Amino acid sequence: MKMLIVESKAKAKTIQKYLGKTYLVRASNGHVQDLPTGKHKDARKAMWASKEDSLPQPPWDFTERAKKTVDMLQNDASKANVDEILLATDPDREGEFIAWRLSELLGDIAPCRRIIFHEITKPAIDEAIAAASEIDVNLVDAAKVRRFMDRLVGYRTSKFARSWRLKSMGRVQTPTLGFVVDKELEREAFVPTPYFAVKADAQGINFNARFHESDDEDAWRDQDGKFDSSRTNDEALAKSAYDSLVSEDNLEISNNKSSTYTRRAQPPFTTDALLQSAGSRWGSWTPKRTMRVASELYNAGHITYIRTDSTRTSGAARTTIKELIEKRWGSDHIGSGVLGKQDDSSQDAHEAIRPTRPDVLAPEGIGNDGLQLYQLIWARFTASQMNNSEYQRRSLVAEVKGFSKTLTGTYSWRTHPGWEAAFENITTSHPKTSEPDFNIEKGASLKIDKNEDSPSYIEDETKPPRRYRQHSLVTVMKDQGIGRPSTYATTIAKLLERKYVTDESGSLVPTEQGRLCWLEVAPMYTSQDDESEVSFLFSAEFTAGMEERLDAIEVGKRGAPSVWNGFTSHFRALHAAAQDIRRSKPTPNQMKKFQQLTIKMALSEIAEHLSNRDAESLTGSEMSDVIKALLELGSPPATEKQAKFVISLVDDIEGLELDEALATVKLEDIDEMTMEQASELINTLIEKRDEIPRPASDKQLKLIKQKIEQLESTEEDVCKLVGATTLSELTGGRKGTASTLITELINKTGGPRRGRGRKRGGKGKKK
Repeated sequence: MKMLIVESKAKAKTIQKYLGKTYLVRASNGHVQDLPTGKHKDARKAMWASKEDSLPQPPWDFTERAKKTVDMLQNDASKANVDEILLATDPDREGEFIAWRLSELLGDIAPCRRIIFHEITKPAIDEAIAAASEIDVNLVDAAKVRRFMDRLVGYRTSKFARSWRLKSMGRVQTPTLGFVVDKELEREAFVPTPYFAVKADAQGINFNARFHESDDEDAWRDQDGKFDSSRTNDEALAKSAYDSLVSEDNLEISNNKSSTYTRRAQPPFTTDALLQSAGSRWGSWTPKRTMRVASELYNAGHITYIRTDSTRTSGAARTTIKELIEKRWGSDHIGSGVLGKQDDSSQDAHEAIRPTRPDVLAPEGIGNDGLQLYQLIWARFTASQMNNSEYQRRSLVAEVKGFSKTLTGTYSWRTHPGWEAAFENITTSHPKTSEPDFNIEKGASLKIDKNEDSPSYIEDETKPPRRYRQHSLVTVMKDQGIGRPSTYATTIAKLLERKYVTDESGSLVPTEQGRLCWLEVAPMYTSQDDESEVSFLFSAEFTAGMEERLDAIEVGKRGAPSVWNGFTSHFRALHAAAQDIRRSKPTPNQMKKFQQLTIKMALSEIAEHLSNRDAESLTGSEMSDVIKALLELGSPPATEKQAKFVISLVDDIEGLELDEALATVKLEDIDEMTMEQASELINTLIEKRDEIPRPASDKQLKLIKQKIEQLESTEEDVCKLVGATTLSELTGGRKGTASTLITELINKTGGPRRGRGRKRGGKGKKK
């Protein structure tokens, strides 16, 4: 008996059907061990020491609920007398890392071997099993170094950033934030250029008034000097065109130029191209949503591996799809195949994203989202093996009585669909396929369409550059070389979660915190070397360079210890530079603390503590000494927020008056309350409030109902656990029966507990 371990239960279920009863197929549920977090004694440690020729050896800690998973894997393997364990985690550096940790944990039970496949089909799995090999040490080392880098940068810079009340900074996260902030600055600096334009339709053909030639002195140009013949600064000229189109009934064609053009198919999807295409085609499809649906399709065996920079596809798949193309559209639609530009990264070792069974147009058993995305992937791959689409075009020049200039328009129709036929079922717009059934030759007269949109007189100005959308931000990340297919979606999700950017109607807008992080805090991590070259830790160039070094480790071109030691040396210098800048003046946190401590002091007393200097002129260390001296005077006054919270708690407790509450901390006036007294009083009032029975909150009841459904139980059965018969009998508050029941149900089903950080077991989720 052999055991085969994959990462997800969905994938395990699919593979078990292929392998039958001779294999135990189990899931690790993502990462089983990683750098220590939570309650581990090394949870706050940013890095571990190492010698020059070796990597650090940190204690690898179990991820959330992974210990239980590993115990089950060990028990299942022992009971079945497993004689070999095949580690079939994902085919990338994170998957290799998971396989390595599993081999360390399960190696005493049976020999562990690594197998790799890029699609979940029986032939691919059989071939992978036959080629079982050892763990790839280079991939594991690259995964380690990536972790060490992210840990060091994330821990040290995030701690540094807390002086500005920022939540975090990160090696990839912060440069990505920079793209969004810089785009906003570009928009704010944008100076619009006004223009006039006139348009009209004539028998369905759109015509634009052509006001100028490029060499005209008064030709319209935008803020970048770009010429546009259909725009003008001459209001009278624009009025003349519009008035003529309104008063006349016809245009006369003065020139007709015939031409042809072709459109070429794009290569099969890489990860970033899939995220971009889904997002632009269906606006509500964020990278996170696209990756979730794509993962479901991959785990079910419908598409190849979804994290890839490659546009290559297998010869067998291309042969299959060309046979289908010939059968469905004819041999005159088959092309030589579009491969696209090759990428030098290690992710290019995979295939592109394509259907595993190209002859299947609509797999059974998948939901609407899955079918929608599958058909897009199928169409893109199919199109890549088809020839160009072909078009005829007529470039028209027309005149209208009363206007001294001309109007231009085009009429195009498709003469051969080529690759576009693959998209016929998933596109809503279809091109014309025949020449016009009316005369458009020179001398012909076309009737002007008169409606609310034609003719149209436009007085407008150029618009600032568009903000990034989530999918277009992925494109920038790819173009700039930061992040990898496994991190695009999670990096953007992290920026939204941290509230550094917001998604406003699909557009990414930086918040004040995001601006502060990128414009004021991040630049402190800049130093100048002996050659006067500026080094910025969070620049796209620096981050892309580190990604290239990680890729080089994967393929054995660079030694992991040298890359790691080079990075730590560089980072120490940048971190020291940032600390020097921070110490040069008080931080926002110091200023806030100073204001809290002096809020009720006389100006003369404050001046005495500052030695008659302005607070902003002090260095950080000087302000630290001032705050220390103020704290020695006793607890500072309570904050306005504390006072408001005390009042709200008193209002929540029926029969309690404010004077009575203040008496518990020996006070008569709330304005005399210190921060220490406020903290003590708040704790007392919360305990008192929680002792008063009250109904369970809507949030508590919603969670309980979700857990009932998850357990496939009934309301009556779960309520018995806390001595109740229905949900309406449950009491709220921290000590209420609803809270007790929620804890019981979480223990039974698993899930995050309130007040604890959620660790994620999936790849690319941890920092």
